[in-house]
Amino acid sequence: MPQDLVYLCTTPEQLNAVNERLLPLIAHDRAGFGGALFSDALALLIMALWGISPGARWLWLTFLFGGLPGFVAGFSVHLHIGYTDFVHLLPAYVAFALYVGGLVLLYPYMMQHKRLDAMETMRSSR
Repeated sequence: MPQDLVYLCTTPEQLNAVNERLLPLIAHDRAGFGGALFSDALALLIMALWGISPGARWLWLTFLFGGLPGFVAGFSVHLHIGYTDFVHLLPAYVAFALYVGGLVLLYPYMMQHKRLDAMETMRSSR
């Protein structure tokens, strides 16, 4: 939360002087957001453990289109309001790099099954 205070150009004392509930509200917002991210990560883990297999195109597309809205919204809001502190956004940068890396690495594996079936069918018909 120190980055939030720098962005707001304020101190905890100044916030408490305005309203003693403001600082706990900001901390509560941060905790709620963290809980939502953890829930999303758990859902992704369950999907990955259950469904990653050759030819699971639907799951790869779910990962792709399920993750994009969160990253687009998070980065665009921060850019729009000018809150671009590197340390504050570092976890999002790392998460985005892991997300893209995972999609790139999973793509050939999850798409190979259908291509192999077509190739085997062609070979066996000769």
